[in-house]
Amino acid sequence: MKSTNRQYHIHTANSRPDLWEVLEDAQHPLRTSWPLFLGQDAPCKHYSSKLAKYYGLAEFQFAIVEQDATTDKETIVACARSIPFYWPELDHVGGRAGLETNPEILQSLPNGGYDTILTRGVQQYLARNGLSPSITIDLDEYDHDEARPRTEPPNALSAISITVHPDRRSLGLAEALIQAMKQIAKSKNLDILVVPLRPTRKSEYPFVKMDEYITWRQPGSDLDLPFDPWLRKHVRLGARVIKVAWNSMRVDGNMAEWEHWMDGSLKLGKLGVNSDHVYSEVSFPGGLVPLQFYPLRDRCVYVEPNVWIYHDLAF
Repeated sequence: MKSTNRQYHIHTANSRPDLWEVLEDAQHPLRTSWPLFLGQDAPCKHYSSKLAKYYGLAEFQFAIVEQDATTDKETIVACARSIPFYWPELDHVGGRAGLETNPEILQSLPNGGYDTILTRGVQQYLARNGLSPSITIDLDEYDHDEARPRTEPPNALSAISITVHPDRRSLGLAEALIQAMKQIAKSKNLDILVVPLRPTRKSEYPFVKMDEYITWRQPGSDLDLPFDPWLRKHVRLGARVIKVAWNSMRVDGNMAEWEHWMDGSLKLGKLGVNSDHVYSEVSFPGGLVPLQFYPLRDRCVYVEPNVWIYHDLAF
């Protein structure tokens, strides 16, 4: 890839582990692009940074380096994380070929979205290689996953995140990273690429249900494309929407912790009652849905829905 006097190169964490050491800096622009509160999600906090360190998973992590043609200076301007995993329902119908006659298998993707698939992928990798996890995250309270301890070879790839520097978002870097995921999935004989997608503009409409939001269409276009720009980008690249993953990410903390993560106070809404517990719904910057604050317990619970989509690797 080239742009004026700059060149762009994609590297994996296997080929350039030094790049991922740079990305461990919490102040790196690709880290600060994400809301601070999302980093408190347990699987994200404990597993995402380890993907580049496990030998068998490092090749699925990508970074794009911008190289100045004059000075040869390198700057990391985009990165992507992904995780191979074993999907028993897909295996049961014969993999990719079986999807044509059994499209309902796509509905078996976990309701726990990001959290479940990241946890499944890491724990399956450790089990296949006889490794003990440094920490065990139990998600069974809100999404039991029987496939987590399976040791069969992966048959699918899930994107975990794609991040592009704000000043480089019109150069096709996200598209290049999606294509890199497709290519490695094909090279590893995986059957499908799935994504627990976080719609970028949903935070502007926190009280709109996700299943309604994803039906919105782009205004002023003859093409039937989604309103949300991140979802629209994937659809332009051939992706199809499967369903909403209602419990994709979960962040739980007290009011003081949340105000620290938000760098400011939260404005409480009207009080309601949920399972005999008094709560208040709070919309906040970056939140796709309102936060639920339980004042009598001093607990704030954020459960984020994402959208399962898939890319057919036959194209």
